[in-house]
Amino acid sequence: MKKPPMSPLFDATITQIKKTSLYITLGLFVVSILYIFTVLFFIQDENKAPWLIGGISLFTIIFIVQLALFFWVLKNLLYIFKENYRVVIEKIPSIIYFDDAVSESLTIYISPQIEQRLGYTQNEFLHGPFTWEKIIHPEDRERVLAESQRTFQTKKPFKIEYRIISKSGVIIWVKDEATLIFDENQQPLYWLGVWTDITSIKESQRLQANAFEVLTRRTNQLQTAGEISRAASSILDLNELLPQAVELIRNHFDYYYVGLFLVDKDFKILHLRAATGETGKQLLAQNFSLEVGGASMVGWCAAHNQTRIALDVGDDAVRFKNPLLPLTRSEIALPLRARGHVIGVMTFQSEKEGAFTDSDITALQTMCDQIANAITNASLFDDRINLIKELEAKNIELERFTYTVSHDLKSPLVTMRGYLGYLSDSARKGNFERFDKDLDRVVNATNTMQDLLNDLLLLSRVGRAEETRKNVSVKNAIEEVLEITHDVYANKKVNIIIQDNLPTVIVNPTRLREVIQNLLVNAMKFSAHLPNPEIEIGTDGFDPASNYPILFIRDNGIGIDPQYHKQIFGLFNRLDNSIEGTGVGLTLVKRIVEMYSGNIWVKSEGKDTGATFYFTLPPAN
Repeated sequence: MKKPPMSPLFDATITQIKKTSLYITLGLFVVSILYIFTVLFFIQDENKAPWLIGGISLFTIIFIVQLALFFWVLKNLLYIFKENYRVVIEKIPSIIYFDDAVSESLTIYISPQIEQRLGYTQNEFLHGPFTWEKIIHPEDRERVLAESQRTFQTKKPFKIEYRIISKSGVIIWVKDEATLIFDENQQPLYWLGVWTDITSIKESQRLQANAFEVLTRRTNQLQTAGEISRAASSILDLNELLPQAVELIRNHFDYYYVGLFLVDKDFKILHLRAATGETGKQLLAQNFSLEVGGASMVGWCAAHNQTRIALDVGDDAVRFKNPLLPLTRSEIALPLRARGHVIGVMTFQSEKEGAFTDSDITALQTMCDQIANAITNASLFDDRINLIKELEAKNIELERFTYTVSHDLKSPLVTMRGYLGYLSDSARKGNFERFDKDLDRVVNATNTMQDLLNDLLLLSRVGRAEETRKNVSVKNAIEEVLEITHDVYANKKVNIIIQDNLPTVIVNPTRLREVIQNLLVNAMKFSAHLPNPEIEIGTDGFDPASNYPILFIRDNGIGIDPQYHKQIFGLFNRLDNSIEGTGVGLTLVKRIVEMYSGNIWVKSEGKDTGATFYFTLPPAN
């Protein structure tokens, strides 16, 4: 195998020494010849030339000896220089190379350390086509070749850091520095370059950067946890707390999306309560929800009370692929626990694969626990406020009830007492015609008292005991009520319109009939004076807050002034005392609807505009 040459710098140095030595030798030789010629031709007397020995000048002999000694010394100096140079080139840790000054990327020499560092021999590296370009890391190749071309054209020094791949596949960082060498005529000779292995420096920098990143991330986590803790302790309104919490986490952790779900009372559905970004707004507007235990990480997390992580979402079989979040690459679902029970789930999504470290998961779970405690505290606070309001309402209702009962029950008793005197007088005088009229008034008074007591008893029973609930067709319930009230609307010639698309709700059948009957009878009473009374019963979409179907009963009667729209649902509140009734019906309807977490309200523009009573009830399934 042909031995690789020494470097061009070494060859040039040796050549220069040889040239100089040759010039000196030729000079000495010429001087000696001239001297001999002078002695031989101009000095003939040997007695006058004692320095001649056998016709040869003693000086000449000395010169020849000196010349031989000079060559011996020169030879040894060249050998010593060569060995020292080789030691310097081959023993330094860096790799020395020389590239051609005319042909770009053509290496004409590389020091033997190439084999120790990269596994390539000098011959393999020098005689392989484009070896240097091939071993540059693919991610760095374009950048390095562009810089090489730029410096080759501008003749400016080449300096860059990049990665190369050894013969065994190991990645090595090098600092590549090269300078163009010129001759005495300023003509380029070659590029002199050095590869310095900076892998350990880069690894140290990477470790420092990682340590700094971990420290920064940990600081960020603590800061976020602190802000969430402050928000949780100061904000009791969940509608304010939950959106603020998810935005804090997304902004501090730079996540793609953060969402918070809360489970319903039956632990079947997870409703989205807070979400980040425009996507979050769209999902909230859609009343987005997921099934507990369904085909989603959120549902699985809630059902199993465990964290679910997908470092690569494409590999997770149970993950719900939301079309509104197409950039998600990794996701984690963490349970919200209160007293050991799951009350919700938080989902964190990133555009990066493997975005969640162990420290991230620990920090996020801590924040989830804080949020869960805040939700519990807020719920307790809300329950307390609602209880206080309910007690206040009950007290007001009790006061009104006490007053009304004492007044309304006293009224028929006063009537009966008065007419009993008349009955006694008529009986003594034998005036039986008057006796019968007074007796009818007493009977009517007792009937009024009985109706009032029955309504009050019915109202007191609502919600006091657990009642059987089942799927009930609203249309069937309406038909049953119409059979009971047939004589009323038939006599008053009321036209009743019933829509066909009425839903099925899950309630107690008796309670549903009571709601429909009270609203229907009210509509008949307040539209009976019209020549063509009309009542429409139907549905009007879904309540966005509860997703319950909205039912309505509409009449074309006397209408209700907007200022009384809330007052009419109060106990014993009657707007027209000339129309029969106890003032308990609408209160009963409201209590039944609210018992099923529904809502009831009225719409009317005022006098003679009719009224529409809307109410919501839980749908079947």
